[in-house]
Amino acid sequence: MRFENWEKWISAIAKLGAVGSILFFALELQQNNKQLEAQARYTQLEIQSYDANRVVFNNTDLAAILLKDRNQKPLSELENFILRRYNTQFIRNWEFEFMEKQRGLLDSNLSTARWAQNLMRNPSRLDVWHATSAIWQGPFRLALNTALENESLN
Repeated sequence: MRFENWEKWISAIAKLGAVGSILFFALELQQNNKQLEAQARYTQLEIQSYDANRVVFNNTDLAAILLKDRNQKPLSELENFILRRYNTQFIRNWEFEFMEKQRGLLDSNLSTARWAQNLMRNPSRLDVWHATSAIWQGPFRLALNTALENESLN
């Protein structure tokens, strides 16, 4: 009789151990999946950022457009289009960084206040922000608009 009780206890413990192992394995898979998704998104951002930087460094026309804009010289329609696309990608990089930080997948020193200051110093980028604000993800849009409001009060 005593031996049967021990068998039951050992069997129950073994079953609990098996269930615990399965749960642990499922948790590990979920965490691994989140990490892989974050890496894929970050790789995509790196590619986009590299492309944006490569375009500026390898394209003297874009560099000239950026300088003309900084010096507030008039831009042609084509130059405005190019500058708008560049600024949109610039903001998209911020959005990526913000959303990854919100998901807890990116340890970053992001600062919406710093981004708001950047927008305030760069009228063409600020125009792009206002013209395209509907396309940005809600939490990012709210955070940056709040930072812009705070910046305008200072």
